[in-house]
Amino acid sequence: MVTINNVLDGVILKLSQSFPSATIYEEEIKQGLVEPCFFVKLFPVAQDKEFGRRYKRYHTFDVHYFPLSVEDANKEMHDVAEKLYDVLEWISGPHHGSKMNHEIIDGVLHFFVSYDFHIMRPKEAVPKMQTLTEEGFIKNG
Repeated sequence: MVTINNVLDGVILKLSQSFPSATIYEEEIKQGLVEPCFFVKLFPVAQDKEFGRRYKRYHTFDVHYFPLSVEDANKEMHDVAEKLYDVLEWISGPHHGSKMNHEIIDGVLHFFVSYDFHIMRPKEAVPKMQTLTEEGFIKNG
């Protein structure tokens, strides 16, 4: 079964592979961050029960990008956003990014992406039958 940390690790792995010179921070921005860098924020995860052991889980991310350049910051952020649309389309396994959009707020790129998929809870272990007594006879015979 896929866990929340699997999805988070998948996003971070894709970012580190595609932007090797950028530092990646997760869940907390520390003082003294080194630009260019990414900050990966996972919004609250939601889960809906669908049927039986089947659930739909929703993972939404806000990937912040802090640019290196000061003069061409907007151009740099739009270039990074363009690349993120391709990079984060698929992460580990069959997890497909959806609802992708971006905006620039106060000189920081915010790239939003959701990974929504079905999960199946494992069956509960039920004790198996220990013994069976079988009797047979011939009818009308």
